[in-house]
Amino acid sequence: MDFDIFSNTDMLLDTLKKSNSITLKHHGDKITLERAIFLSWWCDKGDCNFCYLASKRHKIKDSTIARRRLSSILAEAEILNRIGWRVEFLSTGYGSHKINELHEIAQMVSHVTRKGIWLNVGVLTEKQLGLFNNEIEGIVASIETLDPNIRDRICPNKTIEDSIQSLNTGYKLGLKKAATIVLGLGEGPIQIENLLEFIQNMELDRITVYSLNPQKGTPFSNTPQPASLYQAGVIALIRINFPKLEIIGGTWIDQLPNIGPIILAGATAITKYPLFSMFGNRYGLKVEEEIKYANRTLLGTFSDIEILKGEKKLHKSKNPQYHSRESQLMIPDKIIEKVQDMSDDIDDKIEGYVTTVLKRRKKFIHDSQESHHCLN
Repeated sequence: MDFDIFSNTDMLLDTLKKSNSITLKHHGDKITLERAIFLSWWCDKGDCNFCYLASKRHKIKDSTIARRRLSSILAEAEILNRIGWRVEFLSTGYGSHKINELHEIAQMVSHVTRKGIWLNVGVLTEKQLGLFNNEIEGIVASIETLDPNIRDRICPNKTIEDSIQSLNTGYKLGLKKAATIVLGLGEGPIQIENLLEFIQNMELDRITVYSLNPQKGTPFSNTPQPASLYQAGVIALIRINFPKLEIIGGTWIDQLPNIGPIILAGATAITKYPLFSMFGNRYGLKVEEEIKYANRTLLGTFSDIEILKGEKKLHKSKNPQYHSRESQLMIPDKIIEKVQDMSDDIDDKIEGYVTTVLKRRKKFIHDSQESHHCLN
């Protein structure tokens, strides 16, 4: 594998052009927005020293206190439905829930979204995975990095071998396989080559490529985020080697200009945004603009307040549900009844989320008007 693209501008541009053509051929021009739904802020391990959960671990004494309410989780899932976003996966730290609790939550979220969801909750055994039905589509392994020296330093109690075993166990049970990696942890070209080999050997269906988001209270708090063209270059190499792979690009509110390059590189979905801080204001509009100028068609919306409020529905041409096969789910009646029993609480939570968005948007508009007034 030739990694000169990271030191040769012409080669990088040619690689991006090639990866863009491959993406359009195999995936078309549609881009989806995705969001991980977090179930808890607890993790028994709490030693992944780049992770937000690790920075909070010492402040939390009781795992149950760190859990989100079911009504809040389901309200978020319903809002994603409204605005045409997809659930990237359900995520939580080790030891936050018992397996039967995770099973029930997965069934509820799947019922709300009318689609099987992905699960990223750590290493699961065959017995644990055997509890699930088609409410989950696949298993996600948080690989982070394939450099053993970096792994020993940043997440000493999470082994790649355990993740591989969990993915293979899920595959035997008919589940798809996915992984997440984080760029900017100190990896070099050899680790990118190892990543390509890992994707091939594991026959992954999907991968999320995040850029490091330095967290306060971690050793990476003063580490610069990886360059946008570095992330784009890695994604392009993945796309060229795996034309049919689903690639999700993960970026942050302070890295929105990354979106165009990583889409051209081969990402077919974008993730990792603080939804309720960005929707309907200049940040959400910036995401939509980046997608537009990458000559892609956005499914869903990051700006339509009427859709967010439920006053109108997404046109089916913009709704991801109409661009993918809806799952024939087998959700037990007792789970459906539990969701229905929570409907008032879910509606209250939805209203609260919408109110938060409207307040933030109003402040942006007010600040803009004040600035304009000062200029005049």
